[in-house]
Amino acid sequence: MKITWYGHAAFKLESPELSLILDPYRHPDAGGYLPIDDAADAVVISHINDRYHSHTGQIKTGFELIAAHEFKPGGQHFRGVHFQAVPVYETPEKLAGDEVTVIYFTMEGLKIVFLSDLGHALTPAERAPLEDADIVMASTGGKPTIALDELMTLLGQIRPRVVIPMHFKTDKINLNILPNEEFLKLAENRYRINRAKTSSVEMTRHNLPSAPEILVLDYAR
Repeated sequence: MKITWYGHAAFKLESPELSLILDPYRHPDAGGYLPIDDAADAVVISHINDRYHSHTGQIKTGFELIAAHEFKPGGQHFRGVHFQAVPVYETPEKLAGDEVTVIYFTMEGLKIVFLSDLGHALTPAERAPLEDADIVMASTGGKPTIALDELMTLLGQIRPRVVIPMHFKTDKINLNILPNEEFLKLAENRYRINRAKTSSVEMTRHNLPSAPEILVLDYAR
């Protein structure tokens, strides 16, 4: 599977059978990240936020929209992949209007967890389906999404093999969030830090690291 980080919380996952775009932002309103003008078989969104997480207008037409916040119990199937979601909130106050989802699915034999805009600790029931993930895409910019100390606790509970940071401060985003280095300072004693120096990596079950790893990608856009 090829994993590309566009920037902010947007990714592309590609296998020979299926290509997905996760949580696309809107250019130029999401800062300086360039448009996501690629093609994909499906666009998967965790919630409605047209500026930062659910803008499909710049993606080439012909995709299936998979909206995790609209899933019925049991999730949704698409081309052999079973997408499921955990309803959560963007902020710890869990107020109406803050609803988002955590998305999880298995693709090319890899269990993927996309934490999206999760903003709080999870209950045992909420985190149970996420445990023992192969790859977790985690917001590492701190509040208003999950605080870094709570994120570290959550990662220790779900035990991913690889954590890919997203949703953090770069020179292309205008949000008041933390740079990824703040997360890496907390994580460096528990995880190997792999700075890929590229926006795309190939991941298979055979090249998963033997010990837990933070995989830092450069933004593609």
